[in-house]
Amino acid sequence: MQKNSILGGALLLTGANLLLRLVSIVFNVFLSQRIGASGLGLLQLISTVGVFAGLVGSSGVRIAAMCLSAEEFGRRRLGGVRAAVSTCLGYGLLVSSAAGVLLFFFAKPIAQHLLADERASLSLCVMGLLLPFSCLSGIMSGYCTACGRIRQLVIIQIAERLASLLLTAALLLTWAKEDLSRSCCAIVLGSSLGSIFDFVLLYFLYRRDMHQVNTPKEPLQMRKRLLHLCIPLALNDYLRAGLNTAEQLLIPFGLAKYGGSGEAALASYGVIHAMVFPVLMFPAAILYSVSDLLVPELSRSRAMGRKLRIVDVTDKCLRMTLLFACAVSGVFFCCAKSLGLLIYDNYEAGRYLKFFAPIVLMLYLDAITDGMLKGMAEQISCVRYNTLTSFFDVALLFLLLPKWGIGGYLFSFTLTHAINLLLSLRRLLQVTGHRPALFQLLRPVFCLLPALLVTMLLPEGLLRGVFLLVLFLPLCLLSDALTGKDLRWLRKVFKEKRV
Repeated sequence: MQKNSILGGALLLTGANLLLRLVSIVFNVFLSQRIGASGLGLLQLISTVGVFAGLVGSSGVRIAAMCLSAEEFGRRRLGGVRAAVSTCLGYGLLVSSAAGVLLFFFAKPIAQHLLADERASLSLCVMGLLLPFSCLSGIMSGYCTACGRIRQLVIIQIAERLASLLLTAALLLTWAKEDLSRSCCAIVLGSSLGSIFDFVLLYFLYRRDMHQVNTPKEPLQMRKRLLHLCIPLALNDYLRAGLNTAEQLLIPFGLAKYGGSGEAALASYGVIHAMVFPVLMFPAAILYSVSDLLVPELSRSRAMGRKLRIVDVTDKCLRMTLLFACAVSGVFFCCAKSLGLLIYDNYEAGRYLKFFAPIVLMLYLDAITDGMLKGMAEQISCVRYNTLTSFFDVALLFLLLPKWGIGGYLFSFTLTHAINLLLSLRRLLQVTGHRPALFQLLRPVFCLLPALLVTMLLPEGLLRGVFLLVLFLPLCLLSDALTGKDLRWLRKVFKEKRV
């Protein structure tokens, strides 16, 4: 096992995530042609229930496995790493099996009464049966991330994703055919079988690492540490997932009340969540990679009392994330129509992409802030903020969707994510002791605005995005939003990775 730098490890994870997200977008194009926008909407509703069941089944154990393994690895106690992973696997198997059984037996009532579509029941049954493997796979990926097994994790994840997509495509073409119920089930089954493949390979890697390491005789202490982490994480996951499920179910029903049939509302819902959001979050692959690596990195630094390291990591991550988010947001805003037509041949997808482009600033910054808070053991704060904003979101959707339609959804989404980000960012600065200058932090935004105004004068097309970046990056250099020190640091990291 080896310890990698944050950005160094993130480069590997990012390359894999970008590849997998690109493959997923291409696969979504295939799905949109195969099952249509309304079919994508139904699949998204099924996935919402699946995400809720998965979070209940994992109950925070993936993050707990990452933190515990990182702390033990940082103290050079490999026996403690083995004890942490073994304890997490036992806990995860127990909880996820219970959640899977409940989902299997309640699949039909959930499909009938919550989703209002019986075609979802077969997919939910399959999810329930194979749910434990998804949870156990998450635990093993947490171990690999914490202990520097990034390269092996990347290879296994790529192989798993490609295998599951090929299996899904084969099931769609040979078994599901034109049946929407079977089509959704084929997609769920392909993904679930991929989790089994992922878990088996990652567990083999773990056993190979630990075959000569003895487990210390302190199981009770490790269980207490696990529960100390898992209880707030699980509460956060339960509340957030439950409220998120309510949010997602309210959207198609609220849009239907605003005007139009249920099928049309399901189609609009499918366009937003199955077409627009994958494109919107595609560049965020690097942020989620860094966020995953920040949890063990900050856990190690906190355990070793390295306060200056924590402040330095926090500063770099916040500034670089905002700069990156500004560039992505500007490109999406300028090229939304062209991207919607190029990727999906769908004008509505481009229109919604333009709506959500400015919100990229909050989404990306929130992703990195959340990772740092978890690394600083601030799970309880995450519970409070996520619960508050999720309750607020459900209330706003219930009130505004029937009156304002998609405008109500956009308003609710923007307001609640802004509140969550402000609360999380405030807490992060408190616990890390970092005191950034607000003007310096927001310099990329001030650079983006003039670049955006000039770029919008150009004719519609993808070249707009290139022109915006040509203007934006020099402005960042001139204003010190991107400093010479930052460039030297980035050059050093990339040079080390080449070597």
